[in-house]
Amino acid sequence: MFVTAGTPEYVDLAREVGDALKALRLDVREVDGALTVDGTRVALNLLERAHPTPAELRDVVDRLRGNQPAVVVADRISAPGRDVLRDVGWGWLDRRGHVRVWTPGIRVEGPVPARDNDPRPPSDNPWTTVGLEIALASLMDPTRPVTARSVAPLIERSVGAVHQIIGRFNHVGLIGRNTQLPLLPDLFWETTAHWPDDGWVALPATLEELSAVVTAEALVRVDERAATLGGARIPAVGDLPARVYVTAPGVLRRARRLADASAPTRTWVREAPVEWVPVHEDFPPNEGHPWLIGHPMLCALRLARDPARGREIVADWGIVPTDGTGAER
Repeated sequence: MFVTAGTPEYVDLAREVGDALKALRLDVREVDGALTVDGTRVALNLLERAHPTPAELRDVVDRLRGNQPAVVVADRISAPGRDVLRDVGWGWLDRRGHVRVWTPGIRVEGPVPARDNDPRPPSDNPWTTVGLEIALASLMDPTRPVTARSVAPLIERSVGAVHQIIGRFNHVGLIGRNTQLPLLPDLFWETTAHWPDDGWVALPATLEELSAVVTAEALVRVDERAATLGGARIPAVGDLPARVYVTAPGVLRRARRLADASAPTRTWVREAPVEWVPVHEDFPPNEGHPWLIGHPMLCALRLARDPARGREIVADWGIVPTDGTGAER
């Protein structure tokens, strides 16, 4: 349903739209949520969404198509979502910096220039090591708001560093500015695209043999076998070489001594791409497997780096979080 005109919520949203139009150098005046743009009174039907999917937007316009003009205000609206709105003559305010208002008297669409006093992070790139850790933590508990005070202790980073990176995620629309919730499943696939997966070292030693010569507690298994322990359905995982993250550079150096290019690969090792490496708490190390098992989400991110079989496994697994209604965001 539309936000009720005259309410504080409506006034706030109307002012957001008005500010965006002002940034396009239009003459905008606002009184109690009523906008006058270049001398024309504009009464808008406003809806607010966090980060609606194209399917959600199609459902909204089908139900409310006769109520125009309408503007959807959201933290992020994807290009396909904008096409849905454009096709029915609706507008939007994408808080990342794009506005469209299409009604008699005013027809405008374009990027919103940043104002001089807008706070901007020194870099828009959230994909640092800390950023990957924040994304991983968010995907592990996608219903929890992503705040510096809640995430920093979990990943053992400073509140200030986490706050700065969350701001970058806000800026690129992967974490809602208002809701502080992750955009799903976009955050998963964006994290996958930036997840480091090069530099694997092939070893002829089995995981048991490797554990006998290095610190087993520094080995975190993240392969198909580890994924099956997290619920993935993968046949014949026992025939595949093990893959483990090493959480200490010194351990990796010792493991490299076992490398032999002439021998078949039995285990792949790589330094973990993040310092915070969550594990599957239901499978702690024991005498049979002294190494750690990676958290299912950690395994899913690594598997999804494979654009063929890995993505298929992750899709069948059903581990990719959605918005809670089954609609992928």
